[in-house]
Amino acid sequence: MKLLLLLLAPAIMFASERTVTMKVSGNCGSCKKRIVKAAEAVDGVKDAAWDKKTKVFTAVFDDGKTDSASIAAAIVKVGHDVEASKAPDAAYTKLPDCCQYRDRTHD
Repeated sequence: MKLLLLLLAPAIMFASERTVTMKVSGNCGSCKKRIVKAAEAVDGVKDAAWDKKTKVFTAVFDDGKTDSASIAAAIVKVGHDVEASKAPDAAYTKLPDCCQYRDRTHD
């Protein structure tokens, strides 16, 4: 048991909580649910939020388990552009009409 603790101690000591903030495209409450759900499905994400008005997404995560690029990739995969990457058209076109933000906006 002591050996196991000694082996795991460095990983535990160096893992820390990080916060990432990025712009994520979307229009409505359905977008918010989809964006947050995609982010929270990433192992290591502790909390996620998206503001419909400002389009700002924030996530708190364990950097020993994931990173901001993995979180962004999960969001892009469900059809939402992030500031550094555009969602594939195949994912974007599967979004409901109210969520298709590229050519129109909704309240």
